[in-house]
Amino acid sequence: MTHLPTLNTPDQRLPSVNDLRSQLAEAVSAWLTRSPSVETRSGYARDLNQFMAHAGIAVRAWDELPHVRPGHIAAWRDQLLAAGLTNAAISRKLSVVRSLFGYLRAYGYEGPNPADTAFVAAPPVPRDGKTVALTPEDCRRLLDATSAQTPEGVRDRALLAVLAFTGCRVGELCRLRVGDYKTSGGHKVLEIRGKGGKERRVPLHPEAFERLDAWLETAGLQGATGPLFRPVRTARGGGREGFRAAPLSRRAVQVLVARYVRRLQLDPHVTVHSFRVTALTTARERGADIVDLQDFAGHADPRTTLGYIRNRDRLSRSPAYVLKY
Repeated sequence: MTHLPTLNTPDQRLPSVNDLRSQLAEAVSAWLTRSPSVETRSGYARDLNQFMAHAGIAVRAWDELPHVRPGHIAAWRDQLLAAGLTNAAISRKLSVVRSLFGYLRAYGYEGPNPADTAFVAAPPVPRDGKTVALTPEDCRRLLDATSAQTPEGVRDRALLAVLAFTGCRVGELCRLRVGDYKTSGGHKVLEIRGKGGKERRVPLHPEAFERLDAWLETAGLQGATGPLFRPVRTARGGGREGFRAAPLSRRAVQVLVARYVRRLQLDPHVTVHSFRVTALTTARERGADIVDLQDFAGHADPRTTLGYIRNRDRLSRSPAYVLKY
């Protein structure tokens, strides 16, 4: 028979409500700060608060967590499904709550993890993700859509080349600093800081580093410090008035990519993340090893990398095209 989770104190005494609340708050805080990534911690906190609100638990009422049961988790999952969230998004949210309760158990609390997949099944996630991949031809069109006639255009040329030839995430792109562009062993490289503070060194394709060199020269950033990609100082003028000493925001990069997608009349579902999917898919099609791709992408698990690789020929070989009535 399963009993309520309780703290294992050295003398086996049951803690008071205040003690329990304090120690649970300490445990939750330790769980959140385990990741060095501010973005990860913010996302985990947001998902946890969303779950607690759905379960009727007041903000910071951590002493209520031991009373959570699989039914609370399942009801939240069903509510998220009814709200139209993707299976991938729901699975991610469930994994956050599962991670918390797993951490609490390691921290000294007894009882099962109510979010364990043995109790609450996550909705199935297709192997192929939802992000639209570009064909190599459309990726080339995007790279050629930028103009070198203005400083802003020179920046965009370099930015899109970094996305296309490194497959970096938008957050990683926004975190890049001038000093992250280096020469190592005869290679031009970018040192990219990924999720969880993990760093990786990515060699640059000649087209990418040529565009980066042009951007640094145009913006007067050679030998400078600070963000690599920056917003224009004024909305008009194409960057002729210079650039602010601040990083481009994620939103600014998303708007920038969307603008070029509309100009070329590409699939409106193409996003910044499409460059990452396209880079991994194209490299795989051209013979790159999955282990090398995993390192290139900064993934901890090769199964995550496989989820980014699209089988572009599969639809062409579909039985639907041989049907005739």
